Amino acid sequence: MILDAIILENFGAYGGRQEAILTPEQDKPIILFGGMNGGGKTTLLDALQLAFYGAKARLSNRGKLKYKDYLRESIHRGSDPGEGAGITLRFRRMIDGESRSYELQRYWREGVKGIEETLRVLLDGQLDDILTEHWDETMEAYLPNGIAHLFFFDGEQIKELAEGGHAAEILGTAIHSLLGLDMVDRLESDLKVFERRKKAEGLDPAALAQLKQAEAELHHIDTEQEKAATEEGALVNEAGRLGKELRAQEERFRHERGELYLRRKELEAELNRLQAEKAGVEAKCRELVAGPLPLLMVESLLKEVEQQARHEAEVKRARLLHNALETRDSELLAVLQTAQIDAAPLGMIADILEQDRRSRIGLAQEPLMFDADDDFAESVAHLRTVVLPNAGEQAREYKAKLASLNERIARLEIEIGRIPSEQRIALIQNELYAARKAHETKLAELEAVKLRKQALQKQRETAQARLERFGEHETDARIAEDDRKRMLKHSQRVRETLGQFRAKVVRRHTANMEVLMLESFQKLLRKTELATGLSIDPETFEPSLTGRDGTPLPFDRLSAGERQLLATSLLWGLARASGRPVPTIIDTPLGRLDSSHRRHLIERYFPNASHQVLLLSTDEEIVGEYYKGLKPFISRAYLLAYDGVSGQTQMQLGYFTNHVVDSKRYNAGTFQPHSNLSKI
Repeated sequence: MILDAIILENFGAYGGRQEAILTPEQDKPIILFGGMNGGGKTTLLDALQLAFYGAKARLSNRGKLKYKDYLRESIHRGSDPGEGAGITLRFRRMIDGESRSYELQRYWREGVKGIEETLRVLLDGQLDDILTEHWDETMEAYLPNGIAHLFFFDGEQIKELAEGGHAAEILGTAIHSLLGLDMVDRLESDLKVFERRKKAEGLDPAALAQLKQAEAELHHIDTEQEKAATEEGALVNEAGRLGKELRAQEERFRHERGELYLRRKELEAELNRLQAEKAGVEAKCRELVAGPLPLLMVESLLKEVEQQARHEAEVKRARLLHNALETRDSELLAVLQTAQIDAAPLGMIADILEQDRRSRIGLAQEPLMFDADDDFAESVAHLRTVVLPNAGEQAREYKAKLASLNERIARLEIEIGRIPSEQRIALIQNELYAARKAHETKLAELEAVKLRKQALQKQRETAQARLERFGEHETDARIAEDDRKRMLKHSQRVRETLGQFRAKVVRRHTANMEVLMLESFQKLLRKTELATGLSIDPETFEPSLTGRDGTPLPFDRLSAGERQLLATSLLWGLARASGRPVPTIIDTPLGRLDSSHRRHLIERYFPNASHQVLLLSTDEEIVGEYYKGLKPFISRAYLLAYDGVSGQTQMQLGYFTNHVVDSKRYNAGTFQPHSNLSKI
């Protein structure tokens, strides 16, 4: 199937007649739609499903509305209900090797008797009455409503699968529809009814009344189950819608810096702590400045002082030596005079000694500037080589710490300055709280319905068992005809065979599905060693992974992004296993993924998801480098421009564009886009 065009007339947010050409070019499978939240992306997805499936379509905002009430509500607010709304879908299919063109026209209007709906199906440009009359059966045979979600899905469906709580239920429903087992279920149910009727033919009036009462009880439970299933579907849609509203409110809260507001006390406490730490460092700096640190400014003079002190020590030693020589010479001359040496030799000796003293007196006569103690030079040396370097190192550490503290304080002061006032954020916070409360309430209602479904299922099993056991003894006693026994016997055998057939069909086909799902997961993740096996329990449909060492790999050991890629892989694998060449349509495809896993989908999934892919993106998903990476595969892009004044959305050729960014940041997975609107 190839979708060629969609035309919306006064449908939802789309006022007037809006048309989008969807035909992809060769090797460019993607048609890209960009729109802000609330701008009509999901409405476009709803329109496609409504055109195909009518009352059976899974619609995001139908809630508990009856089908015709939903159609009434979906007529554009600014248009005449009498003129109504419509969806036209043009597409092609290959039938017996030949391409056939279809045009599906679904219109409705407010008439005298309420909503009047008209469906017309054109085949190769000509109205086809048979197709028109039997369109539901035709569509169910080609693409059953039960597996449509494998091809038309949004971020909420990925979220449900990724979180694992309903994965088995979603996979079971899809596999059941994919294999056509609903026909087996209907046949089995018809056989049970046939057996009960045959057994009832031989019962007396009292037993027959009891049988009818048991059948009425079973019918009542079936009716309640259908109601619960309908209610569950409505609640799932409503919870999805409220989930989107909650995310929009969370985004608005973040945009208004609400998270900063919530962290204001924490930020203020951190600022006070840093300022106290800064004051402590400054006090230590003052102590250092009051101590030896200033002497670093005269380090060269200290060196001269040390040298001078050492020199003066030499002078002092020279003076001591000179005094010692004078004492020695005096004592020597006195001894010589006592020895009565002649005057001439004695005079010569005295002259020699005097000359020797004069030659040594030069250093001793130098003046003393400091006249300090002998250890003064060593003290100065210790100050210069040990104390001052340590003080300098401490000063540098304190300086670096102060710079770091000042920077952190400045950043905190900027953040605190950006905190919105309580009055400004109160309204947004209340709206966020209300949206979260509504979403949680709806999820609780959904959980309650699921519990009620489980209880009804147990009641049904009990009632069914009681009905099957009912009157067995009476029936054996009263059924005399061999043909009736034979029919009952063969009917039971057929049911047993159907049960075996169902189990074998599931086992046989899930093996192929498992291979395709694992292959898809490894292709998306490019971590073939992370998961080496994937299996689906044929009875419970619970998926499980096998790690590289052959042991089970629990889903909770995967990162959030890996779980979402796994969920996408499960849907992709099922779609491939269906063998149906159907376009893939994805609403808000990247909303819950981080940047690195977004790139995986951009590069490996979207260009290969199908021969035709419709992507419905917000202004924070496929933009910037993500758009750049996808552009070679895009045939056409549309901008869903919502006008708040007129309250309607226009489809325009064009798309979001963002400021140029460094591709290295994109390749490193650190790119976070910020976009503005522009035509391309």
